[in-house]
Amino acid sequence: MGINLHYGQSEVFEDLFLKCLNRFSVVNCSRGWGKSYLAGTAATTAIFELMELPAWVPNKYVYIIAPTYEQATEIYYPLLAYELGLEEYAISSSKDAGKFIFPDQVELRLLSYEAVERMRGKGAYFVVWDEVSSCKRGIAPKEAWQSIIKPCITTRWSKMRAKTAGAKSPGRGLIISTPKGYNFFHEMYHYKENDPDWKSYTFDYTQSPILDIAEIEAEMLNMDPFKFASEYRASFKESGKNVFYCFDRDKHVKDDYPEFRPPTSKSLKDGEDVHVFIDFNVGIMAASSHALRGGQLHGQDEFMGHPDTETLAQTLVAKYEGHKIYAYPDPSGRSRKSSSPVGRTDFSILNAAGIQTLARHAAPGIADSVQAVNRKLLNAKGIASCFVRPRQKGLILSLERTKWVENNPDLAVIDKSEGIEHYSDGYRYGVEFLFPVEAGTKLVKRGVNF
Repeated sequence: MGINLHYGQSEVFEDLFLKCLNRFSVVNCSRGWGKSYLAGTAATTAIFELMELPAWVPNKYVYIIAPTYEQATEIYYPLLAYELGLEEYAISSSKDAGKFIFPDQVELRLLSYEAVERMRGKGAYFVVWDEVSSCKRGIAPKEAWQSIIKPCITTRWSKMRAKTAGAKSPGRGLIISTPKGYNFFHEMYHYKENDPDWKSYTFDYTQSPILDIAEIEAEMLNMDPFKFASEYRASFKESGKNVFYCFDRDKHVKDDYPEFRPPTSKSLKDGEDVHVFIDFNVGIMAASSHALRGGQLHGQDEFMGHPDTETLAQTLVAKYEGHKIYAYPDPSGRSRKSSSPVGRTDFSILNAAGIQTLARHAAPGIADSVQAVNRKLLNAKGIASCFVRPRQKGLILSLERTKWVENNPDLAVIDKSEGIEHYSDGYRYGVEFLFPVEAGTKLVKRGVNF
């Protein structure tokens, strides 16, 4: 059996199996780059590592997950069985069952994403998750990863258990896909920023010797620029659906500006003013704090999960003692009752805590507030005036992934199905109040992308 990996495939494989630099590899690559071959090679290597372990070691499973069962079996079974030669080592194998069984209870299973629940409670030494961006049926991909796939890896093949079993590595995963916008695959791609167990890679069509570049570039005549960018340039950017289309993680996520200037005397409250953008929602209460400096907003912290307005207010006052705090909440809080005693509104609770509340008498139009945010993120001269810190993960995710409702091109309706819009809702209220859109400029054009 001969395995030939090109340069990009070799880089990912060496980091994961030979150098053991990370446990989870996220590969964002173009169509035709060679995802399946790399995935099959990685799964085969994991099988051979498991066959070296004693018979008593439990949970010797390798999984390959694809969007549909047909993809799992039609692509991976012949690749694994014949091209990579696993049929020669298997005690038994079945394309229909999507399974290879090897000596000493080692198994490789091909699984469709719709059936990912079957993994629940089992152990997995290695998991390939192919075409994450195309996994639509069944539970949400994030839930699948957090409640099923990752626990199969980390609970049964933790570092301690791997050492006890004499394995070469604790449980690992290869997440590989062509991008389709700012979805959960994009979120996983950025896990590397906060966890050293993760490493991410991007390979476009020019980085694969398998592809004929001239043929691919000829496709540019037949594809819109966003689709070509996604399919062949491995770009996450989308057209049309993104609400905050001017937000760019590379431009707006910064950590090179000061924290809030501290007070000289807490009693004087002469510390730098704190501006808090809030979306009232019991049990969520998404809020983000910002410094206002020379017409720029410098994000600082975020807060979520407080059961009510009173608890959030107490947290803000305690954290920013010695600072004047200004809140820019949803105007509905002017009359909405929180879970506090009768007669108290969200606004009155904030004011009673010493937080000055600033809001319009009625909620601004979504079109106006979205335009206000996009204009501050990046104006026509290419100047950015809003920035957020890396630690404001919820706000970054919300600005990046909040979308318009599909199939509704004429109405500005935000899609709330993923529940990620809370931070950006609060951000809209604050930015629109501080930097309102002038009358006569209320049209938000959808599908614009810089």
